[in-house]
Amino acid sequence: MQKHLLITVSDEMSHLCGVRFVARFFQKKAPFRLTLLYVAPTQTTGDWKTDRPSGRAKVPEETRARGEKALDRSAEILVEAGFAESQIQSKLIPKEMETVKEIVMEARRGKYDAVVLGRRGYAAFAGVFSTSISTEVLRQPLPCPLWICRNPGSERERVLLCVDDSHACVRIVDHVGFMVRDEPHRICLFHVITDRGRQTREIVDTARNVLVENGVAADRIDWKIMVSQNVAEAIMDECQEAPTSVIAMGHENDGSTGFFGGLFSGSVCSGVLKRFENGALWISK
Repeated sequence: MQKHLLITVSDEMSHLCGVRFVARFFQKKAPFRLTLLYVAPTQTTGDWKTDRPSGRAKVPEETRARGEKALDRSAEILVEAGFAESQIQSKLIPKEMETVKEIVMEARRGKYDAVVLGRRGYAAFAGVFSTSISTEVLRQPLPCPLWICRNPGSERERVLLCVDDSHACVRIVDHVGFMVRDEPHRICLFHVITDRGRQTREIVDTARNVLVENGVAADRIDWKIMVSQNVAEAIMDECQEAPTSVIAMGHENDGSTGFFGGLFSGSVCSGVLKRFENGALWISK
């Protein structure tokens, strides 16, 4: 089954962290379709509370040229890594609303398996949720997991898959299994026991079964359990002990601020985001 990623691109061509992560992390290139998205600034933008304006704003020529250059360079990086040109599509769209909403709307239209953010995309998402309009903006959750990519760093082959007894956990386990079943990466099921008693063995066994059902070989799956009152700190301690390219976790909140508001204010996700500098954080609602 084909895996379709929406990779956001900025004109910070010295970084392009999302592009470089995808290029380095996946060894089996054939199963992928990659859509590169550049949201081009325009002179007028719509309001968060409105749908896309009926008339498309014009992108200044200088801005269009800069965006096309970034898209071309991103495609070059992917082709140099082994992806075929036919697997890559580039999209430059005018920014008629805030960047985050443009990305979310494209994600909903395209039915992607994940949205990949680099440094600029992550900053756009995080910045929006420091404002009072965050609740109005994205009442509907992103329909697929979000990958937040920092510096790709050196070649690493481990996925730290954080598991608990939530529905979001089952979804992220299924996502990881689907994305890396054809890869050589080892997957470590990581569970943190806090002062709330959990059925630890059942949690780990359930996650392992979901991975195996997705086609992940059982001998690629490890597991580790820690006791800590600070889950984010335990996760980062584990990453320091064993080099990790991906941290994957589910995210649930009470819905009062929607998926994204909770994501950037929740203690575990925000704690990991602040400290995880070399790799990607995969999050599913």
